[in-house]
Amino acid sequence: MTIDTLARPATAANFAAGAPARLLEFDHGRFVALPVHTTIELIERPAIVGVPGAPYYMPGTLRWQAQQIVLLDLCALLNAHPKAGAAPARHALVVAYQTAAGQPIRYAAIATASLPQTLQISDASQCALPQDSDLWPLIALSCFEHEGRRVPIIDTGRLFATRWD
Repeated sequence: MTIDTLARPATAANFAAGAPARLLEFDHGRFVALPVHTTIELIERPAIVGVPGAPYYMPGTLRWQAQQIVLLDLCALLNAHPKAGAAPARHALVVAYQTAAGQPIRYAAIATASLPQTLQISDASQCALPQDSDLWPLIALSCFEHEGRRVPIIDTGRLFATRWD
């Protein structure tokens, strides 16, 4: 994967008919999609280092490619609190993002309980965003329906460039 591929802006236009996306289950039966060019690596059983004073939606950091990157719990963020009794992340999906055009590419990770899937999405499956969180309009590029569920397409730049507390 080249830097040019990673630097391409994530826009709804990038999801033309039949575009690939990574389907990620962030909570039981709740999914998001990520542009394929933003997904870098899947880490199984990540060694998470807690950070005192970190926001509730960031359980800590993990070591990746000789650097510490933040791990985001999307379920906690969208629900505005950590899920009671939630098990540690089984997987961490490393993603690339930019805070603005022309800025350096940065990396972070999203906690997931299951392995991401790659699927093709098309404009024909577009639908309205879910109504279960006020944050969807702030972090989602668009939304599509998959197997009877609404699946927002996340903009990793918007997700990681904002402090949500």
